[in-house]
Amino acid sequence: MRSLDGILMELQDAQWHSFDEIKRCILLPSDKLNEILCFLENLEFIDKNKEKLRITFLGLKFLCL
Repeated sequence: MRSLDGILMELQDAQWHSFDEIKRCILLPSDKLNEILCFLENLEFIDKNKEKLRITFLGLKFLCL
């Protein structure tokens, strides 16, 4: 759960971030990080555009809980 929150917190500025930016902050193997990012995208907590990621309104609401 800490990784999920950590990713969303890194994206909370609602700007586009690269996979590499997130990887530097979240210390997980690339394949595991990619799995989590796909999970967050399926929940519509993040948007993914090629290699760029940003948090959605729903993701921001989740952080406020």
